[in-house]
Amino acid sequence: MTTPVPRIALATSTAGPDPSIAGLALIAGLTARRWRVQHFRTRACPTPTEAVAQATGMPGRHLDTWLMPPDVCRSLLAGGVRIADLGVVEGCLGGPATACLAGPHPSPGDLGPLVEILDLPVVSVVSVAGLRDATSHLPVPPRDAAAVILDGVESAEDLERCRRLIRLTSGLPVVAAVELLPQARREIESAAAGELPRQAVDALAASFLRHADLKAISALSLSRPYPDYVARPGRRSGGPGFRVAFARDEAFGCYFPDTFEALASLGAELVEFSPLNDGALPEGVDLVMIGCGLANLHAGELASNVSMIASLRQHVCRGQRIYTEGGGSAYLGRSITVDGVRTPGAGILPVEAELAAVPRPPEPVVRTLSRDSWLGPKGTVVRGYRSGRWNLKFSPTPFECPSCYGRLSGEGDFYFRHHAVGSFVHLHLGALPEVVSAFAGPHHPSLRRPTSVRRPDQDEPEA
Repeated sequence: MTTPVPRIALATSTAGPDPSIAGLALIAGLTARRWRVQHFRTRACPTPTEAVAQATGMPGRHLDTWLMPPDVCRSLLAGGVRIADLGVVEGCLGGPATACLAGPHPSPGDLGPLVEILDLPVVSVVSVAGLRDATSHLPVPPRDAAAVILDGVESAEDLERCRRLIRLTSGLPVVAAVELLPQARREIESAAAGELPRQAVDALAASFLRHADLKAISALSLSRPYPDYVARPGRRSGGPGFRVAFARDEAFGCYFPDTFEALASLGAELVEFSPLNDGALPEGVDLVMIGCGLANLHAGELASNVSMIASLRQHVCRGQRIYTEGGGSAYLGRSITVDGVRTPGAGILPVEAELAAVPRPPEPVVRTLSRDSWLGPKGTVVRGYRSGRWNLKFSPTPFECPSCYGRLSGEGDFYFRHHAVGSFVHLHLGALPEVVSAFAGPHHPSLRRPTSVRRPDQDEPEA
C-alpha cells in the first residue's frame, strides 16, 4: 500500500515577491485552519527572507531539476511532505528570466519539469486586478492547469464575473480567490528581509479563506498517485561520536533543511553554536559548518569575539574540518568590507570579501574541483548557485606554504586553508550524495598537511 503524498503545483508570475502574494495567502490561510503546509521553491538557492517559516511554522524547502535528478526530486518531496497535510511547489511555468546553461539539464527555477516528474496537479494563479470589462484581456491559465485561484479581486461582483469567464473560456474550476487589499500588499512587498508584517499576512489569509473551497483543494492534492522512486538510503553511522556543530544566531542561520536531514541519516549528532555569543566551539566537534546569513550587519561584533576566532583557528590547527558558505566564508576570510569600512575577519581563509554595492541575483554555476580535498578528488563536478552579494580578492598569507592554502576552483569561489573549505557557491547537499558522504566520512586529523593516495595523473597536493 502506497502512502499518499498530497501535493499541488502553484503556477505564479515571474514578477513580485517570493513567495507570491497569492502563495503567501494560501499557505497562511491553510495554516490558520490547522493544515500543516510544506512550501517548496523551484530554485535551490538561499533567500534572504524567512517568510515561509513565519507564515507556516515550517522552514521552506527547495526542489530544483537543474541540480537534482528526478529520483532525488521525488524523494525530497515525499520526505518533506511526510509530516505535512499538503505540499505546495510554487514557481513559474516556463521558468524565470534566467540564462540557460549548456547541457541536458532543465533551466533553473522552471516549474514545468517538476510538474511532469512529480505528477503535480497545477493550480494557476490568475491576476484579475483592473480587469473590469474586456474579456479578451482575461489571462489564459496554462494548458496543464487543473484549477484556478483568482488574485486581486476587487468586489463580490468582480469575483463572480471572473469565475464565470474562467469557466466559459477554460472550463476550469475556481478553488479560491484573494482580494486586492492594496495596503496589505504594499506592506509585504516593502518589508525588510525577515520582517514579515503579521497583520498584513493575516488579512491575506482571511481573504483566501473567505473564498476558498478547501474540500476541492484537498481532493485535488490527492487526485494522483505518487510516481515510483528510489527512496534515499536509511540511517547509516558516520562513526562513533561524529559531531557536527553548525552556526545559528543573528548573523548566520541560512541552511537547507535537507542538509541536516542528510547528515542525520549518516549518523551525525548536530549541535548549535553562536559565533556572535559563544566563547568557544562545542566540545568534541569533528566538523564545523557556518552557512550564509548577514555577516555584513554583524562584522564588528564577530571580530570582537576573539575567543571564538581563536577556537576556530585551533580547530583548523588540530587538522579538523570547517565548511562555510556565503557570509560564513566571508567571516572566515581575512577581512569584511562594508561601505568602505574594513573589519578583520577570522583570518583563516585566504580571501578578502567586500559586500557588493548592488548585490546580484544568485547565479547558477558548474564548478570543478581543481585539487584533491576532503570534499572530493580533483575533477569532482558540483552544481550550485553562486552568491552575488560578495566581491572577492585572493589574499595569500605571507611566508605560509602555498600548498596549505589556495583556491579549490579555477573561478575563484572555493577557497581552502588546510581542512577549512570556504565556498561562495551555495550547494544543496540533498542533491550531492557523494559530497555529503564526505562530510560524514572517515577523517583522521593531524597537525600536518594530510597526504592522499595518488593516481598517476595527479600532480596536486590535497587541500
